[in-house]
This record gives sequence, structure tokens and C-alpha cells, in this order.
Amino acid sequence: MDDKQTDDAMPRIQKDLEAQTITFDDQLEMERNGALAGINPMFGEWQHHFRFAPVPYGNGAAQRGEFRAAIQAELTNQWLYASEISLEITLHVDVQATLETDETADLDNYAKAILDGLKGPNGIMIDDTQVQSLSISWIDGYGEPSFTVASRGSPDDFVLKPQEFYEMPDGLWYPHGRVLWTDGRAEPISDLNHYAGLSIIELMSSTQRRVRAEARKAGSNRGRAYQMGRYVSTSARGFHPSRIEGDFPMHPRREWQAERAKWSKSDAGEFGKIEVILHKMRESHDLMITALTSQS
Repeated sequence: MDDKQTDDAMPRIQKDLEAQTITFDDQLEMERNGALAGINPMFGEWQHHFRFAPVPYGNGAAQRGEFRAAIQAELTNQWLYASEISLEITLHVDVQATLETDETADLDNYAKAILDGLKGPNGIMIDDTQVQSLSISWIDGYGEPSFTVASRGSPDDFVLKPQEFYEMPDGLWYPHGRVLWTDGRAEPISDLNHYAGLSIIELMSSTQRRVRAEARKAGSNRGRAYQMGRYVSTSARGFHPSRIEGDFPMHPRREWQAERAKWSKSDAGEFGKIEVILHKMRESHDLMITALTSQS
């Protein structure tokens, strides 16, 4: 390419780069539109005012069930937080009843019942172990009792409903759906991306387990081995099966591996692309494991 061709090409390249650049205003608009449509929390934040009385956990299973159903009937979010979050609960109550009667319960009783309503397939989170920080308070509501919930998580740590859970080599179960948030839209993914995602989580789960075992053999204590395993863990969070409540579909490891094997036979070319990715990852993991365990 001569100098003139280079000079002519530069404006075109500059225009292409400018077209690909997303400004903060663009990102803000994307987040806002997604939040209004219910497909993402606004930069990880969400808030809702429930205009009915909070129910304490000690009120009995039947009333707790009705309360949970009432909470989830108002939730329009098409996403779930997938990692740790902070929650702030504010009860709007009658101050005189709170201070001078036995009509209200302790704050922690209200917190438990509200958390139960916020988790599960129809909630905003998978399980309440995700709540890393919890604040609950009451104020004089000057009217009918109600409550407000505000949540905050990492802007990207959410998944779109519906979610299914897949068992991995570390014994934990990982959420994985067939719809992804992409540039402010909810888009279905192909079989290739579905099985590629599962295969990568499987490999990283297995590698993390291997790192822990090798570290323990090299003399590390349990805590140190766990921390070393975090260096090679997937960004997705795994859950113990006892923490997965509700009607989430659950896929044991052998079951989904058999489905993947069946798909790979019907589309060997696509599966070959996944194997190339996994091979490169295994090579880098082997080097990382050697480096980590040599420091134990």
C-alpha cells in the first residue's frame, strides 16, 4: 500500500473505530432500557417497594407461603443475581404499634421471611447464601404497613431466566441457561455455545479440584488449598444441591454429558471447535498448577 492509499484508508479506519466505540451515555441508555424491560439490574442495582405488610418468619408455614407468593407476584425481573449481593430492607410500620404493643416482631424474623420470598426461580437470587451483607431497619410509615428492598451486586454477575443447574466434577451445581444478555438484549444461544459453556465450566471445575488435591499433597492446609484453587476457578458460582430450592431443572453430570456426546456425534465439526479450545486451556492449566503447587 502506497502513502496515498494509506492516507485514504486512515479516515475509513478512524470512522470504523468510532462506530465501534460505546460511549458512557450509550452504556447508560442500554442499562436503563434493559432495566425497564426487566432483563438486567441497573448496573447491578435493583429496588422495589412492596405495598403490603411484611410477615415475620414465625407466623407459620401457610402464612409464610402466602407472603412468599405475594412477593414473587410483584417481581417482573427476567434475571437472577448469580453471585454475592448486598441487601437493604426498610420496613414501613406504625411507630406506636412497634413501640407500645406486641403486634410486631423482631427485625430478624422479618428478614428471614423476606429473603425466602426473594430467592428461587421466580425471585431475584438463587439462594440467600448469596447475601453477603444485610441491613434491615424500620421507619414510621404513616399509613398501611409496607416494605422496600434494595439490592446491589456486581454489574455483570447476573443470569437470565430460565436457569437450569448442571452438576460438575467438584460436586457443585452451576447455573447455565440458554438465553444470554448481549448488548442490552436477551438472545438465545446455539447448541455450540451451550455445550462450549458447559465444557469450559466442567474443565475449570475439574482443574480447581485438582489444584486443591495437589496443594494438599504438597503440604498446604485446607484453607490455603482452597484459596489456591480460586486462581483457576470459573467466574460462575457453583451451589451445593441443598441450596437450590424451587423448580429449577437439575441435570446430573452423567445425564448432560450423555446429551453432549449425542450432540457431538451429530455435529462433529462443531464439537471439534470446542475440543480445540479445551486443549489450549488444559495446556495453560497444567503450567499454572505446576507453578501454584511448587509454591505450597
